[in-house]
Amino acid sequence: MIEYLNHLSAWDWLALATALLILEVFGAGGYLLRSGLAAASLGVLAYAYPELPWQWQLCLFALLTSLSALLWRKRQRNANGLSDR
Repeated sequence: MIEYLNHLSAWDWLALATALLILEVFGAGGYLLRSGLAAASLGVLAYAYPELPWQWQLCLFALLTSLSALLWRKRQRNANGLSDR
């Protein structure tokens, strides 16, 4: 497994993004959409910086997915007229 992670490339992230976006079509409620977009963004980043270590790639994926979920939640709360607490 570590050997695979050591050779993680942009194409792996784009394949994950494609799989997540296809699964989103089956009704995951938007969560896989945000994760798929985070994986696609990381694929572009990994293409631009191929020397980026896999540990950083996984951390950035988690960060981007979490950040997109938090921003979506804030947007939904504002759209429903709820306070931002």
